[in-house]
Amino acid sequence: MALAQVVYHISTDKDFALQMRSNPQVALKERGWSLSKEEIAFLLSTLRSSTERTEIRRLVKPLLHRSWR
Repeated sequence: MALAQVVYHISTDKDFALQMRSNPQVALKERGWSLSKEEIAFLLSTLRSSTERTEIRRLVKPLLHRSWR
């Protein structure tokens, strides 16, 4: 699973975003996805920031017009 796809799902699925915040390894594993430790650390720092939604949207916006695969 590419980081961009996980970021997209965080921005569109509140339950997944909450699960990523509390237990990212389980959230990813339940969907059959995996990320590196560095990618997970990046996402967690973004999710825990006070600008969570703004930051996620900023990351997703340039990717919306690109192919996910």
